Amino acid sequence: MKQVVVGGVGFVGANLVAELRKRHEVLVVARPSSIKKRPRIAEDIRRMGADILLLDSITPEALARVGGDAYHHVAGVLAGSREALEEAHVNLLRRVISAASQVKARVVYVSSTGVSTEIRGVPPGSKVSEEERHLDPATFVHRTPYEITKAEGERLLVSSDEALGGRWAILRPSVIFGPWGYEPQWRATLWAARRGLTLFTGSRNAVYAGDVAMVAEMASSGSLDRSWVYVNWPFEVDIGDIGMEICRQMGRRCRRLSLRWAARLAYLAPSSSLKLLYRTLKYNYFYVSRRLEGFSYTSLQEAVSRFLEWASGGTSA
Repeated sequence: MKQVVVGGVGFVGANLVAELRKRHEVLVVARPSSIKKRPRIAEDIRRMGADILLLDSITPEALARVGGDAYHHVAGVLAGSREALEEAHVNLLRRVISAASQVKARVVYVSSTGVSTEIRGVPPGSKVSEEERHLDPATFVHRTPYEITKAEGERLLVSSDEALGGRWAILRPSVIFGPWGYEPQWRATLWAARRGLTLFTGSRNAVYAGDVAMVAEMASSGSLDRSWVYVNWPFEVDIGDIGMEICRQMGRRCRRLSLRWAARLAYLAPSSSLKLLYRTLKYNYFYVSRRLEGFSYTSLQEAVSRFLEWASGGTSA
């Protein structure tokens, strides 16, 4: 099977390519700017045996010409202008859908638990599983640009059901952790652990990047067609828990440092990503999936071991 990963020169894309290359032909489609920003990841992807197609303009016609059996949309932007987030989460997805419909391929959209940050009638701290009616606007509340555009992307895909012949799936991972984790929270967690500190925020949700990749491969086979699926460790995990395991595996005794107070001040910041952090911790749902009840998740210990193996070569992208 030919798997096409759109926006794949990044954290999620590298982990997805690593999993898909075990069994499939993989083509990563990206803009030249992505290679410039993340040269180490691009080199690792090529070393895995995947091809990278660089396009200044990612059009439906160019995507259709590569002839994929499944198209994975993994492009994601957490912060930036509303226009930048809409381009990544909605407009690019629209082009992927157009291409897939032309060649009768499947679309797998990597969304986020961010679309479920606030649900009317669901008390803070509740367990949340997949809704029966997709993102009912009377129930789901989206306030930050990230939440709004991820939800728009999901609704676009669901509304394209007829064009795609039902060949689509939506994945909603929580906070993703693992190799190629060059993102600030994981660099900060590693930096703090090396200095004998662990940073606790009061969060409850995280998932290993390799598990997200395995679920994406499942979706590419059609086993999750016409569904939206939370992908989250089945046990509660704070970023600090990951930090404590890093400390343990490095043979260090670490002191807990709570950042809950800082997170509560995040809503006052101009950054939309910090506002999202505030809202996530305010409602603090724990996400469980009815569609993945039999899925075997990677243990926290194994996930940290693989992260540290990658980080031993540096944490740059």
